[in-house]
Amino acid sequence: MDLEKANDISARNTVHKMITTMRKHHHVFDKMRERTGLGRSAHRMLMILSDTGGDLSQTYLAERLEISPAAVAVTLKKMETDGYILRKTNTADSRFNTIALTEKGVNIVELSQNMFNTIDEAVFEGFNEQEMAQFNGYMDRVQANIRALEESVDTVNNKGGIST
Repeated sequence: MDLEKANDISARNTVHKMITTMRKHHHVFDKMRERTGLGRSAHRMLMILSDTGGDLSQTYLAERLEISPAAVAVTLKKMETDGYILRKTNTADSRFNTIALTEKGVNIVELSQNMFNTIDEAVFEGFNEQEMAQFNGYMDRVQANIRALEESVDTVNNKGGIST
């Protein structure tokens, strides 16, 4: 990267740096995730199941993962066959499966959490507490701005017009 580009403080360049950083973060994790033996969708599904406790509909998982309910069914079946989860029909509501992580599944979740921590600590190596607080404050403002922009775009789209 040349010096002029490195010193470019325009909004466009800053957003580009944020996007590039996020992509690199995902790329590093994907390389580390390969150790788990799970593909991206199956891994994300395992982490969601761990976070939520397992009483989920396939529709919920499909929406959360942005994949089809059929893809969820196939992935859950493979995860069950491979020994990561156990499934039972929920007796109170047959639309839901109770999905429990097996010891193998729990071990993958723990390994993944350790990998996330390793990456996050490496990303912020050399940042002190004050810098982290300041950075978090900036990110909070960026997120608030993007939410406001999203709402204004939704409003314009609902009215059928284009705002410039």
